[in-house]
Amino acid sequence: MGLGMVYYDSSGSAAPETPAPSFLSRTLFNTGHKVIGLRYLWLALGSVLLGMLLSLLMRIHMVWPGVQIPFLSGFGGTAERYAALTMLHGSLMVFLVLTTAPQAGFGNYFLPLQIGAREMAFPAMNLFSFWTTVVSLAGMTSAFFVHPDAGITLWTASVAFFCLAALLTALNFTVTTLDLRAKGMTLPRIPLTVWAWFINAILSMLIFSILLAACVFLLSDRLLSSQFFSPLTFLAHQPVSLAQSTLLSLWQRLFWFFAQAEVYVAMLPCFGIVSHLLSTFSRKPVWAERAAVLALCGVGLFGFFVWGQHMFSSGLNPWSPFVFSVLASSLGLPACVLLLSWFGTLWNAKIQHNTAMLFAVGFVSLFLAGGVSGIFLARNDLAAASISDDFVTGHFHLVMGVAATFAILAALFFWFPKMFARRLNETLGKLHFWLTFAGVYCVFMPMHWLGLIAHSRAQSGDATVMASLGTTLGAPFVPSIAGSLRSFVTAATILTVAAQGLFLFNFIWSLWRGERTEDRNPWRATTLEWTVSSPPPLDNLGWTEPMVYRGAYEFGAQAAAEDFAAQNVAPAPSEPPLQARQSARVGAKEN
Repeated sequence: MGLGMVYYDSSGSAAPETPAPSFLSRTLFNTGHKVIGLRYLWLALGSVLLGMLLSLLMRIHMVWPGVQIPFLSGFGGTAERYAALTMLHGSLMVFLVLTTAPQAGFGNYFLPLQIGAREMAFPAMNLFSFWTTVVSLAGMTSAFFVHPDAGITLWTASVAFFCLAALLTALNFTVTTLDLRAKGMTLPRIPLTVWAWFINAILSMLIFSILLAACVFLLSDRLLSSQFFSPLTFLAHQPVSLAQSTLLSLWQRLFWFFAQAEVYVAMLPCFGIVSHLLSTFSRKPVWAERAAVLALCGVGLFGFFVWGQHMFSSGLNPWSPFVFSVLASSLGLPACVLLLSWFGTLWNAKIQHNTAMLFAVGFVSLFLAGGVSGIFLARNDLAAASISDDFVTGHFHLVMGVAATFAILAALFFWFPKMFARRLNETLGKLHFWLTFAGVYCVFMPMHWLGLIAHSRAQSGDATVMASLGTTLGAPFVPSIAGSLRSFVTAATILTVAAQGLFLFNFIWSLWRGERTEDRNPWRATTLEWTVSSPPPLDNLGWTEPMVYRGAYEFGAQAAAEDFAAQNVAPAPSEPPLQARQSARVGAKEN
């Protein structure tokens, strides 16, 4: 089959004997999806540690701009260097952490296991995507250390490499989900995690192709003197000022066509992971599961259409801000369906209060809090557009940054026993959760307040606001409000970043000395990855293709030794359907 696509029969024949792989085959050229998934997770772990360090440096610089930082003092204190620091932080967190970890990391490892496949559809292409991502990371990091003009060229080339890798990965995920499902694994029986990875792959194919083309055009303009974004090509007879603004708008359209949807590329896998964990640790089926699947599709669809949300003042058609504002507000409908599904799953449930569940519930809290502030940013009037960067930064980090990180941590605590046959320490994990949960609210909620203060000043004038507040609170007190808030945010950032040391210690210690899990299914979960040994064998579920008999979330089985039924367990002749069992339980509770 073309492109090295894997295929296999289900005749039950024994696996052919193969020679022992060489050192290079086991390391650099290993095409196993589990090996590649783990490498993506290592890449994301290193990137998030570096990204948090950069964010700490930025907060220190904002509060104490005169402080000399030993490592960075040699690069100069120019505005270009601070912009390069900000760009490196954003690039690492958005591309290498929020996009890579939940999709390429956990998705590569567990998607074939959860659908009953032995490998991804295109293993060689999967390996190529990983090493292309490594090259992209090296280029983005190196761009910080060179001259700004050469740095932006290197950064653009690195982003192009990342887009190529993400595009190939998305194609791989799509084909794997459609063609390599086990017998009986119909679409209604697919876990919500697989649905999220699949929908996210389709969205990624649409948007990363656009950013890849835009980066190639931009590199061609910078290196080959082409005219893709030249104002001379589009407005040869217009004034220079108008031509320059149009040049910026042309790039903005292509960039935001990707960038707004990128928010949902990072969030969609997290929605699937959180839904999966809430059901598992509530010991209940996902409430309104099919509605949740449609909501995931709605998030991908609406997220694809709101590319002009951040271009309200860039010269679009006068009706465009209204249209994009309505579309952005419409995202609240599938988001509300997901929230209702999560709350319905938690309602009257036997909740297991472990660390993975805490991070999953923390994700719901952060997503809800950040979503409320997103309602203000969906407005298209100039008053809403004048809200300062602090408000936007607080909203963006609360929803996309921190909430997605909580989902990644929840997935790590959940699947750690399957990947490494050890368990992360629950006491350290819960302490890390509460410190991080309180810390991120102390960091990003005051940013919303700072943004609203700046918004009020922009509407009424600094002098008027300061005079009115000074009369009420006292003139010496008013100028210190913003400064005190910024100092508080910086102190909370330092403490929150320091709390991540608990997780790092817990992670490293558990890898070497953690509690071993002899049970292949310690969480009593229902999906196929928990039916094999830990770590999973090389051929996943064996050379005989598994058979799937039921949905992914059949909990609460009656007249059984366990309160769950794995997907590959055939139903007993007398076992009623899931809907009948749920109706019987509801009737019993009402009586």
